[in-house]
Amino acid sequence: MDRQAIIEFQNFSFQYYSQAEPTLHDINLRIYPGEKILIVGPSGSGKSTLGHCLNGLIPFAYKGEISGSLKINGLETKTQDIFHLSKMIGTVLQDSDGQFVGLTAGEDIAFALENDNVSHDEMHERVRKVAEMVDMQNLLTSSPFELSGGQKQRTSLAGVMIDNVDILLFDEPLANLDPATGKTAIEIIDDIYRQSQKTIVIIEHRLEDVLHRSIDRVVVINDGRIIADMNAHELVSSTILTENGIREPLYVTALKYASVKVTSDMLPGHITSLKTELSKEALNIWHNAIQADERQNTNSSILRMENVCFSYDGVRPILDDINFDIREGEMISIVGKNGAGKSTLSKLLCGFEKEDCGVIRYKGEDIKNKTIKERAEIIGVVMQNPNQ
Repeated sequence: MDRQAIIEFQNFSFQYYSQAEPTLHDINLRIYPGEKILIVGPSGSGKSTLGHCLNGLIPFAYKGEISGSLKINGLETKTQDIFHLSKMIGTVLQDSDGQFVGLTAGEDIAFALENDNVSHDEMHERVRKVAEMVDMQNLLTSSPFELSGGQKQRTSLAGVMIDNVDILLFDEPLANLDPATGKTAIEIIDDIYRQSQKTIVIIEHRLEDVLHRSIDRVVVINDGRIIADMNAHELVSSTILTENGIREPLYVTALKYASVKVTSDMLPGHITSLKTELSKEALNIWHNAIQADERQNTNSSILRMENVCFSYDGVRPILDDINFDIREGEMISIVGKNGAGKSTLSKLLCGFEKEDCGVIRYKGEDIKNKTIKERAEIIGVVMQNPNQ
């Protein structure tokens, strides 16, 4: 007897009224109860539009023309309203700030229960239980401004779990998270999956990060069409990722640099499962042939920070005693976890904020008194959010 799909697309297409061409073309996809599915694709591939079709934002918020069929729990979504769809599928958006509706984490988690007129005693107990599942039990009284990106996302996750929906949809959950926080997020999603056995759909382009924990299937979408539907080992060992502009895991790239042919029987879907016994000789030859770049840049200093410190509120230091020197022609990467001060440092360089102490020099000149306009003539900046 065939299994009954919990999500079923049949010859499904969608075109926004504002666009001349369909965004989704002839989608055929079945997802079964208890599966954990990753939908991956490059920017503009249609993967988020697919997610909007699942949670009802299409057609109720984003208008367009639909053809074909999409059923959830056997019900045609076209015949449902967004309220009833929200009872079947909970969504965690990539922008956690846009999903926050409460003044505290606890209020945000309880929002759905308040709408259902649940008693206060039951509400507090259910909020406590679900907060423990996402390790937010000690932050229930915190405001959104006091939470990190990862904590906001866990709050959003708890908020959709508390309604006991059958399907959890994650729309690019790693978009605003650093690698370490992203890894933790994937671990939490996997832990919840194992505890609840809910159907999990993750829409993401950071393939390697999601594959930190096991996935049942990976669905590749590009140009609004499903390109592949297979397990991670088969996908990573194929050419589908590179052909569709999706970055393959770095360890796979390294194996290819070492002239190792990556095959599915090597279990390359995750680095911990990867079998390299037959490739050790090639890897050793490649490793020993790599020479470190020992060239020294002797150009003059172009940008220098000396003992720079900064605080937004005058109490908690964001930057403290920052010293570095960048020479002409250098390419520098500034890395750090969420909240480390990377963006704040760039704001000081551009003049969006003023340092509390220390000196910033451009070609030896203190630029403290230069306006934002004057700094823009020597320092170009590309924002993280294009809308800014």
